[in-house]
Formats: sequence, structure tokens, C-alpha cells
Amino acid sequence: MNFNIYNTLIIAGIIQGFIFVLIVLSSKKYRSKSTLFLTALVFSYSAGILIYILPDIGVITLVEAYRYFFIPFAPIIPVLIYFYVLYFLNPTRKFKLADKLMFSPFVLFLFVFIVYKFIILFGIEQPETITPTFRFWILFNEIFSVVYSIILISISLAQVFNRSRLKKTFDIKIIRQGLTWLKIMLIFIYVFVFVWGYLTYINIFTNKIGENDFYFLWIPMAITIYLLGHIGIYKHGVQNERRRIRKYALLNRDSIETPNKNDHIEKFKKILIKEKAYLDSKLSLESVAENLKISPSYLSRIIHNELNTSFSDYVHALRIEEAKKYLCNPDFSNYTMVSIGLEAGFNSRSAFFNTFKQETGKTPFQYKKECLQK
Repeated sequence: MNFNIYNTLIIAGIIQGFIFVLIVLSSKKYRSKSTLFLTALVFSYSAGILIYILPDIGVITLVEAYRYFFIPFAPIIPVLIYFYVLYFLNPTRKFKLADKLMFSPFVLFLFVFIVYKFIILFGIEQPETITPTFRFWILFNEIFSVVYSIILISISLAQVFNRSRLKKTFDIKIIRQGLTWLKIMLIFIYVFVFVWGYLTYINIFTNKIGENDFYFLWIPMAITIYLLGHIGIYKHGVQNERRRIRKYALLNRDSIETPNKNDHIEKFKKILIKEKAYLDSKLSLESVAENLKISPSYLSRIIHNELNTSFSDYVHALRIEEAKKYLCNPDFSNYTMVSIGLEAGFNSRSAFFNTFKQETGKTPFQYKKECLQK
């Protein structure tokens, strides 16, 4: 056996990748199209790297790995990334006939390699080394997969950036997610694909590839894909919790109790309380003033005169009261503080904790514990 620090790290990653797949597939709460593609991605990458690592540690030879165990996972990985992004951005999208064609390169290469394995199995060909024909298909699979990955990940990145640039007006029926984490993951993968292309070129056309060169691709690529898997599953869980909380919020809208003499304040309270605009983490004095067709300075002044508070304090108070309702609801007792904070209108977990502690003197965890014990 030939173990070193590099292949040991990769083997540990492969094991946790397979464990991740088993955990996700065994849990009903992770059942969605996006998470299924994400799980398939983690499995495909783990299994694909395993085929290369086994010869590296001396379990089998590289020729045996290609002849008996090789499965062309490389052309399916960019497809799985593409469909994960697509269904993460559009969960209700239907799987179309044209979508299936994107898997055709993988099916083609898989067919070729299965035929070759049958040729070996039935003794039609018993080479001690890889034949020129089979070597051609291996190299063609590698080159095609690099190009295919660049194309599909470029499209995926474009979709994420286009979604981020869309002007988003608040709609209580729509839950919007931050996409910064997904952009970062895709950019890293995109860079690694070009590194993969460079190493493939060196390996095929110059044969000057170093013994450990591919480790410097496999290890960071594995870390990135496994991170994408874990973060993607976490985001899916948060999104599901937010949908249930939002459904509760829609069924329990607040009413405006005390009328005000100022018409602008009445409209202001209608926007914030009845329409629950304070659930929008990007709500600002300027956006509300624009909605009311008055200047921000005038709105700020009448809020102070009529409600004896500032815009930010008024919004924070509404968000704190909203969070309290969720914290005291036994149905949400197992929900993450991220889900509760985001659904109460805060833009992050830290903003939620800081504001809640400042206003109540307790952390959300302390308040939740005391409230549920009553």
C-alpha cells in the first residue's frame, strides 16, 4: 500500500462524501429536485475520484482500474451542477425532454466503456496494456468533459448573476434567498475546471505531468464540492423552514388598531403592518418614502412627531415582535435561528441576535426557552 498525506485526505473526503449521500437519501426532509441533483453530484465526484485513487495507493493497477472499474463520471458532473443551480433558482420548474439530452454524452461514453469491458470479459481481447482505441476514448472523454464543464458552468454562473441583478420588489408570498455563497462556490469550481484543462493538456501533449500534480486539483475540488453539498443541504433546510413560517405569517396578519390624524402615517402603518413590509430585510426609509410619494426627511419627521420614534426603531420593534411569535410557537421549536431571524425581517443571524438582545436584554435562545416553559 502506498499511503501519503494527499491520498489519505482524498480517501477521507470520499468516505464522508458517501456518508453524506446516505444521510441525505435516507431523510424525507431533503427530498427535492435540487437536493437530488446535489446528492448525485457528491456521489459522482466521490466515485469518480475513487477510481483514480485505488491505483495510486496500490490496491489495483491503473490498467486494471480502466479495464474493469472505470465509469466516465467526468461528463455528468457539470450536468449535475447545472441542474442543481437551475432547480435551486427555480424549484417548481418541470424536467423537460430537452433536459435529458444533456445526459447523452455521459450515456455515450458509458456505453463505449461497457462494450470494452464485455470485450475483455469474454476474452475477445486480453491486452496487458490499454489499447490505442481505448486510450483514444479515455482521452476524448477527458477533453470533452473539460470543454463541456466550461460551457455548462459558464451558463450556471450567468443564471446566478442574472438572478442577483434582477430588481426585487418585496412580495410577502415570495421568499428570496441570498446567492453570494453559490456565486463563490461556482467561481471556485470554474477556476478548477481551467486547472483541470491545463493539467489534461500537459498530460496528453507533453507527458510532463508530475506525480502529485493532480492532487493539487483533486483536493481543493473535493473540498469545494463537499462544501457545496453541505451548504446546499443547509440552505434547503432553511428555505423549507422559512416557507412554513411565512405560511404562518400570512395567516396571522396584524391589524392597525389606533387611527392617526396624518394620512401619510396611516398609509405608512398600512404598508408596514398590514402588508408586513417590515419582513423585507432591505426595507429602507427611502423606499417607503418613495412608495408614499413624499421625501424621506418629511417621512422621518412625521414618524417622530406622530409615533414618537424613529423609522429604524419602529421597524426593529415590529421585527422583534414578529420573532417573538415564532420563538414562542411550539411548531417552530426545532427551527434554526437563521430561519426565524430571516423570516422576522433581519438580514442575518448576527443582526437578529444583536438587535434582539439590545431590545429585550435576552438572547433569542433564552427568550425561547422561557416562553416555551410557561
